[in-house]
Amino acid sequence: MRCELVLLALALAACDRPQPLVICHNGNCVEPTDPERDDTLEALEESLALEVNGRPAIDGIEIDTFWRGEDGTCLYAHDLDGARSTLASEPATVLAAHLAKRGPLTFSGAPLVISLELKGHVAAEKTAKHTPEQRALHAACAWDVYRVIADAAVANDQDAELIFSSFEPDVLRAVVDATPASTPMPYSYGAIYGIPKPLDPSTHPLDEYTGIPLSVVEVHDQWLNDAQYEGLLSANVRVVFWMFSATVETFAAIEQYEPDMVTTSEARLMRRWLED
Repeated sequence: MRCELVLLALALAACDRPQPLVICHNGNCVEPTDPERDDTLEALEESLALEVNGRPAIDGIEIDTFWRGEDGTCLYAHDLDGARSTLASEPATVLAAHLAKRGPLTFSGAPLVISLELKGHVAAEKTAKHTPEQRALHAACAWDVYRVIADAAVANDQDAELIFSSFEPDVLRAVVDATPASTPMPYSYGAIYGIPKPLDPSTHPLDEYTGIPLSVVEVHDQWLNDAQYEGLLSANVRVVFWMFSATVETFAAIEQYEPDMVTTSEARLMRRWLED
């Protein structure tokens, strides 16, 4: 009898666990996945319109800003592959229009999360880093995006939050330094972990984010061990799993570590799995 009660208590505890928020990766989480459509206005609009059982499929969306060093232009882009030259102001306008809609904007009912990733390089080569002046200009662009979205959230009485995130600590420091006097919408800062060094030089350890009030850390679910996760918990940050494609290992990691958010390119697949 005692064993049955223990099992029942564990089952009830599992049911009471909050589900992670589902964030749309690169503004493109319409299936089947097509990375060529990442950070395009068409995919952004289609992703925002996704529904599951008559409710919004997602709880937030990630967009990228890229500072193109050759001509000093702030783009809505993941990188410089291809010939697209969409200005960063354009997805901000799309999101502002989305915030003007009536009815719920998220599956969970929580505030809409806009994750704004500032890319850490300024040319096709990832080794082409920002100069101090380029960092300041990129930070100003990020705050311009924030302002358009924040104005729409306030005007339409919608709850939203923006997370400034980057692989590059110096880029985030520039955003902190450029903080405007008025910030009517909640915002926070996030570090991003990818494949660890030396396999990929982009990832920086958390101690290199000194001076940045981090409250979010995004990690790839397949490059995380127990000790690292315990370290994130002790840092008192919200943990976000990001991925390119969900796998059995992805779902196992979500069950094991229970992240606060999941950034995915497969919104409906992730939502169906979470709801099962």
